[in-house]
Amino acid sequence: MRFVLGGTAVVLCYVISVISPVKFIGGVFAGFPAVMVAAVLMAGLKDGDREAAEVARGAVAGMIGCTACVLAALCLIGVMGSWPLGLVAAILVWGVTAGTGNMIISGKNRVLTGKK
Repeated sequence: MRFVLGGTAVVLCYVISVISPVKFIGGVFAGFPAVMVAAVLMAGLKDGDREAAEVARGAVAGMIGCTACVLAALCLIGVMGSWPLGLVAAILVWGVTAGTGNMIISGKNRVLTGKK
């Protein structure tokens, strides 16, 4: 189910970007949270409200990471003069930002604050 919903969203984003005369529209639709919706739906159906809430909480960190990734890509592609290198660097920014955000949101920030 998650694969079908997420894959359908990706295909629709691509189709919209190809047929739309306004090219940034594909990027706007690329931010559609289809994977998050599918993950929360599946967690809720399988394991109930608590697990769905945990998945949603993790999605907050992931989306903060996505915002950092997009901003990094916007800057790094030009600075590095290479879209593949800039994109790889931006994905690394996503991983660090999402991981750090998840630790903070879940209260597991002992590494960052030194608290036990």
